[in-house]
Amino acid sequence: MTQNEWRCALCNNGTMTQIPLAAAAEIKISFSGDEARKAARALELKSNEGRSRTIHFWDSPEKGSEGVSLPFLGRGVIIRLRLDDEDRGAKRKGDMTVKLRPCPSLPSDWQKDLKDEDEGWEFTIEEDRTGPAFTPVLSASLQADRKVEAEIAESVLGPEGGVLDHLLIKPHRDLLKSAVGVKKGDLADLRALGPVHAVKWKQEWDGLPRPVAIEEWITGALRFLEVSVRTSTAEAAEAEELLVRTLRERDVEPPRFGETKTKAVLTALARTLGI
Repeated sequence: MTQNEWRCALCNNGTMTQIPLAAAAEIKISFSGDEARKAARALELKSNEGRSRTIHFWDSPEKGSEGVSLPFLGRGVIIRLRLDDEDRGAKRKGDMTVKLRPCPSLPSDWQKDLKDEDEGWEFTIEEDRTGPAFTPVLSASLQADRKVEAEIAESVLGPEGGVLDHLLIKPHRDLLKSAVGVKKGDLADLRALGPVHAVKWKQEWDGLPRPVAIEEWITGALRFLEVSVRTSTAEAAEAEELLVRTLRERDVEPPRFGETKTKAVLTALARTLGI
């Protein structure tokens, strides 16, 4: 069997699908708890110099034999809304993202990066590489700019839940249906999980050819700090070494174990619902 044959599959409707190839990679090093606090101090981060946002996720959490189960996350589907904190008017600026990680086989329409500037959305395929192992995980995400009316936000993010479909655009729904078989009716029982308070900084560091993104997440007792840089897959290994080295030059020792912050945060948020 050739490599191309191995990478191809058939959908239930007979459409040929294929696991896409990524040209870009995001190198990440994540800190949690006290390590996150120490790293933030060492990097001299100031919240008023970063971009402050509130993040919400959606899933249908259930109580399982091993604790909280997150069915959508278990299928590799992450649905996320980020709202700017600076804009508290009738409409708040933000973005709505559907992420598939690990990325499954995709139909031909979703085999490459796409962008629609008129509609304000972008689809990207890249490798996520989280330290210390930096194992590549293929990720596909569709991010759309949104201006969310206060009444819609109150309805969808409230304790009773609302119709998540109001926040999704047609390409979101097309991707969910064609890639993982999620239809509009499957979204009805999803619950909003949040808020997560986030601050993001972008900095230029000596020793790194590209900007560094630093993001802090806080919800309840959980605190995460993620340092990341984007690069090409061809230069990913070199970027991993450079990021570790430049952190140490700033008196920040990378953690010995990687943290899956999205799963930890969603699990904690589900528990606040009494699950």
